[in-house]
Amino acid sequence: MSRWFGPILLPCLAVLAVQPQGFRAVQPGQVFRFPRDHGAHPDFTTEWWYFTGHLWTLDGRRCYGYQLTFFRKALRVGAWNGSPAWRADQIILAHAALTDVTEGRFQMEERLNREGIPASASTLGLDLRNASWTAQMAGGGRIHLSFSVAQADLELDLDPLTAPVVFGEGGVTRKGADPAAASHYLSFPQLATRGRLRQSGREQSLQGRSWMDHEFSSGSLSSGQTGWDWAGIQLRDGRSLMVYRLRGADGAQDPWSELTEVDPAGHITRQTRAFRLTGGPWRAPSGARYPLPLRLEAWGQTWTLEPLVADQELRTRLGASITYWEGDCRVRDGGGMEVGDAYVELTGYAHSMQGRF
Repeated sequence: MSRWFGPILLPCLAVLAVQPQGFRAVQPGQVFRFPRDHGAHPDFTTEWWYFTGHLWTLDGRRCYGYQLTFFRKALRVGAWNGSPAWRADQIILAHAALTDVTEGRFQMEERLNREGIPASASTLGLDLRNASWTAQMAGGGRIHLSFSVAQADLELDLDPLTAPVVFGEGGVTRKGADPAAASHYLSFPQLATRGRLRQSGREQSLQGRSWMDHEFSSGSLSSGQTGWDWAGIQLRDGRSLMVYRLRGADGAQDPWSELTEVDPAGHITRQTRAFRLTGGPWRAPSGARYPLPLRLEAWGQTWTLEPLVADQELRTRLGASITYWEGDCRVRDGGGMEVGDAYVELTGYAHSMQGRF
């Protein structure tokens, strides 16, 4: 439910410096300063930090996929009418999910708290908390995640293999014809991962690869857009592909959709809007039909993204009560050879995403 600000690398139009509700708008020429800009930007209305990953045992057996997301939503100016001592200007929502590949099981949890004692998003750097779930960047850039799903407790260390990737032209990613439909989009598409999972009195050491997205904006979906398909693909040769397809009510691909390739050094090497994303339909327990497995065609190549567990649908109840599919997948090339791993996000199939944020 996170990526409605897609990385669209088209010429930016001028936008107002301040949104009507008093929050900043996305503008070209943004200068990012790290590690500070890994932290929160409360002068924008909406922000999230999105972690997904693929985990193996130390002897090479694939065992889990995970998702941990922190969402920050600013309240409308003047919305708080309670006691000044309990003033709440920000709401922190979090989703966590664990795919057990061995058992074919998917579990998720969610948390919603106002910013304060139970939840926080630092403006100084990456330091996020929602009750006992945390994501923190230490010296040297290592990111530590601590969270739980059902009866499983995870502690993971993520080491960036490249500098942050800044998507967009002039630091702005466009997602629609409306100039306000834009975001600042930062990513670590390749994070070496090690950690452990504790469950039922047993501890398991893990290794793998993760992906982090960080996005902030004061915009929303453009008129007529009802959902999106997103995939973060990590190929065995070190390249990363990020594909984002925005959809209209008729299911057609919006022209603001894009596929971006990042090389092993973290440099954007090419982008295209001339791609096809098809698949399915697979019917979820909610009744929604998702395009799974997902087939990506671009640059004369084909990749198929196959879910490792079919039902990885999150049916959330807190906040906007979003139902979406987010799951761990293997990647095969046109010849059927396994060439990488992916996390896929599919929204707007159970209900329209318009007006949800």
